[in-house]
This record gives sequence, structure tokens and C-alpha cells, in this order.
Amino acid sequence: MIPSNLLSHLIDLIGNVADAHTTALFGLTKDKLVMREHFTLSRHLNRDIVIKIGEGPIGLAAQTLKPQLIEHIDSDIGGIYKKPENLKGFLAVPVVAEDLLGVLIIDTKESYQISIKLQKTLLNFAEQIAWHLHQEKHRTITNDMPNLQELNSYCKFLAESPNRSSVADRLTQIPPAIISFKSIAVIWFEENQKEGRIIGYRGFTHDLSETVVHFGKGLVGSCAKNRSPLLLRFNSERKTILFSEDEKTEDLSSAVALPIQLNETLYGVLLVGSTSPEGLSHADLDKLSLIVSAAASALFCSDTKDRWAYDKNLDPVTGVPNHRFLTEYKLAVSEELFKSNQPVYFLSVQLTNLADLYQTYGVDQGDAFLKQMIALFAKMIPSPKFVFRFSENTFALMLMNRKQKEVDQLQTKLKQLFEYNPLHVNGVAMQASIQWGLSVYPDDAKELFKLISLSRNRLS
Repeated sequence: MIPSNLLSHLIDLIGNVADAHTTALFGLTKDKLVMREHFTLSRHLNRDIVIKIGEGPIGLAAQTLKPQLIEHIDSDIGGIYKKPENLKGFLAVPVVAEDLLGVLIIDTKESYQISIKLQKTLLNFAEQIAWHLHQEKHRTITNDMPNLQELNSYCKFLAESPNRSSVADRLTQIPPAIISFKSIAVIWFEENQKEGRIIGYRGFTHDLSETVVHFGKGLVGSCAKNRSPLLLRFNSERKTILFSEDEKTEDLSSAVALPIQLNETLYGVLLVGSTSPEGLSHADLDKLSLIVSAAASALFCSDTKDRWAYDKNLDPVTGVPNHRFLTEYKLAVSEELFKSNQPVYFLSVQLTNLADLYQTYGVDQGDAFLKQMIALFAKMIPSPKFVFRFSENTFALMLMNRKQKEVDQLQTKLKQLFEYNPLHVNGVAMQASIQWGLSVYPDDAKELFKLISLSRNRLS
């Protein structure tokens, strides 16, 4: 059985991501739905509720295999509370892998509408839960596994990893009570890339830190390409390639490689080696399959939280990082900007008539104007550069590897483009009124926000 704590961890994450009042997973038992996992802020949740297929929006999601979205509501949905709750939005998503396995639901008191973006996020979560439930349904762990409690504890420890680095570190620390081995390595494959890097390893004789793993080559590369576990016993008369053709020989007689993946996403490969030809068995393969499943869940959750945090710091209109991004990632931005002693030019661009443009042409046309303005910045200003929306009507442009003459010429071109001719947006001529201000690192200052402040003080 897939450890329940993995699903519980996912439900907690979904509740936080969706800002939900209640998140619950209903599992299918014969022809009824029963609550299996939940995350709630309510004291009145009916954890013993049983829902028939086709009954209410939850049962209807199970019957039709289609999400059921109810917005602008003001009552309980599906009788899942013992007392009335003042809900505003509700979504039930069927959890399906070949067949119906359950229903994932969320409700909220925060908003009358559930955004399309959040709906897609929840569908992705439902697919992940379906994968776990499908594995649980079709895998039977034999009774000759005395260390099930140890395995459950370790999988929970792994699933709760806060970031990618922690996942790699914890994967290399599989307790010997679960599986006996000599060597272990964790290889990351970045998205859409054909080369992997060994992030963590233990028990190998030689240094693997600079080893590059090629997609489709060697045991690890073949595992990544085929996305299926491989158990191999080595032939002493023929060299077995683990990672790369130029690797140094290790004292191993058998090895297993398993893909760390979730749905269609491949995160990496776990390799475990033994000095004995019979040192690794199919029972070990089953245990390691549970372990890489927990690792994949942890990676998915970590990536989801990272994307959520990053998207939160982007301007919703133009898509460029905002003032909050600069504040949160000040150190990283500063290190990137000031990594050499070369000048960096800070150009503030303030649209003094932005409010008038919105009032005259409407919100949609005003948003389209800003998007086109950012597109022109991207087209006219060659990289390397940073563009931030510093305030409602001010953008901060940071130009690197430039000379003073180049910056002056660029500023003149931008002024000619935006000040002396109207910008045609969706067939409508819109005239911008813009002020420009410039400061230079390191001549004017050496601190990020001080340089931005100086360039804004010089707006004219």
C-alpha cells in the first residue's frame, strides 16, 4: 500500500495552495465514496459521510468523470458539514487512472470564483493523486517484508523534503534496515535536456561530481530514456557502463536503476549498486519503487511551491517581476548585476499619463498598451538586461555591459519611439507621456535600491 502520509501531505499542500476552507479526498469503496484524507479549517466537518455515485456534485463528478464547479454559492455543498457553512466557491474533481478511484474536492470562503489557473493546478494535483491510488490498487507488498514500518517512516521523511537539494540528500541516506547496498547515486535530468548530473552519491570509490550522464547511454541513461526500472547483474567478461563511457570501474556486481518521475515528468534516476550478483532482488526493486514515488511527490510539491511563490512576484499585466520580487530576491539580483566591476545603468521610465490612458481607453486597452511597451523594451534593448515594474506607473530597466554612449543612444531611440509618435495598440493610437531618469553603478551608488531611487529622483 502506498503510505497514507504521502496523500495526506498532498492534501495539506492543496489546501494551502488553493487557500481552501476544506480540501478532502473521497476514495471509492464499492459503489460509494467515503472521506479518506482531509484538510479543513472547520470544526463541523462530517468525516463519516458516505456519498452515493450520482448524488450531489461530488457524486456527479464521480458519475460523469467531469469536474463540477459551483460558484457564487451561500450554503453547504454535498452535506459534508454537520452545521451550515458560509461557502462561496466549490470544485469537485474526479480522480481517474484507467477507472474512477475517487473525487478530490475543495471549497472556499475567500472568493466567489475559482480561477482557471487554480482549476488547472487542482487537475494536476488530481492526476498525481490518481497515480498514487493506482499504484496502491495494483501493488501488493509481500508478507516477507518485516521492515514495513521503517519503510513508511523513511518515505514520510522523504516526502516532507523542503527542496530539491534535501530530496537528493535524503535519497542517499536510505536506512540499511530497508535495503542493503554498497553504492547509491542520485542523478537529476533537467526538463527537456538530454544530459544528467550526479547530484548526490555515496559508497563509490571514485569522484563522480564532474560525471555527465547522457540520455539513452549506460544503465542510468537507458533508465531515463525508457522511463522504466532496470535490474542488472554484471558480466565479469564485459564492462558494464553505469553513467558514462569514460567512467572508472567500480567494484559492483549488480545494480538497479529507477526513474524518479510523476506522470509525464522525469525528474531524475536513482541508482543503487551491490558487490554481490544476487545482492539486489525484485523485492528490493518494489521497495525502491515506493521510495522514488515519495521522492517524485516531494519534488512535485517543491516545484509547485516554487512556481507559486515566483508567479506571486510577477506583475499580472506585463508578466515582468515586480517591486515585491526585487525585495524578496534583492541579494540574488544584486549578485547578478554587480558580479564584475563593470558599469550598470539604471533607467527609470515613468508613464505620467497612465491613469489618463486607462480612463480614456479602458482597462483592456490600457493593459494592452503596457504589454506592447514591454514587448518593445525586449525588442529594442539587447541583453543582458533586467526589466522590473517598480510601481504602478514606473518601470526600472537595468542595462549591463554597456558604454555611456550606447546608453545615451538607446535612451534617445526610446524617447523618439514613445514621446514623439503615438503607439498603435489594437488599431488605436495612444500617446504616452514619459519621464526618464538615469543612475550608474558604481559611480552614483553601490546598493540596488539606492541606485533605483537615484534614477527615479532624476526623472525629467
